[in-house]
Amino acid sequence: MRYSDVLQLNRGDVVSIVGSGGKTSLLWRLARENRARGVLVSTTTRMRWSEVAAFDWDINCRGAHCAPAMHENAKGRGRTMCAPTGVSVFHGGMVDGKIIAPTMERLAVVCAGASLTLLECDGSKGLPIKGWAAHEPVVPTFATVTIGVLPLWAIGMPVSKETVHRVERFCAITGAVLGDVVRVEHLASVVNHPDGLFAKTRGRRVLFLNDRGGMVHHVGANCVRPLIPADVLVVCGDIHRGTIEVIQ
Repeated sequence: MRYSDVLQLNRGDVVSIVGSGGKTSLLWRLARENRARGVLVSTTTRMRWSEVAAFDWDINCRGAHCAPAMHENAKGRGRTMCAPTGVSVFHGGMVDGKIIAPTMERLAVVCAGASLTLLECDGSKGLPIKGWAAHEPVVPTFATVTIGVLPLWAIGMPVSKETVHRVERFCAITGAVLGDVVRVEHLASVVNHPDGLFAKTRGRRVLFLNDRGGMVHHVGANCVRPLIPADVLVVCGDIHRGTIEVIQ
């Protein structure tokens, strides 16, 4: 089953992906699914540079045309900023192996011409859970869908600086204290708190529960859905296995 269909993504959507524990993996799965119709990938913060095979066109913010991903210095022959097919990566340069965001003004212009845009709009320093500073996540005003990613496999992990990015903010949002273990209620607090996962949300809200290893079968879907607002589409999936389902 296509993730794009379950997540109800439509032509012209600008999708902001926020949260922790699977954002980049989800983004690239969606990019692969939509490669044939053309998809734009970018970030509003910083994002790990992917393998060349994951995308077709490399667009630098200063350029007017695409360059084929396999040939860094080549010019896109007849290709405009939004290539009709393939995956185009739009960025403002690279720092320490990560692409950095283009200007928001330039991003808005390029997104307007794309059939689908996927944006990574949050960072968690590679840790499974996070709390949010006042400026996070960086969701653009022109986004039409916000997907919040939370890992079910973090349930049972200790609340510590080794597992939680901005652990002080996480504790303030959830009521947890250092040394606690992460519980379903903590994840629900992250979703529901005004300074949490959807603090800067734009457009339709989707909660993606990353179910690596089948954790949902241990915590029970009925423990998750009642704690989440009814207007949030809640889905659960194992990105690497390709499974996904809507939690009613």
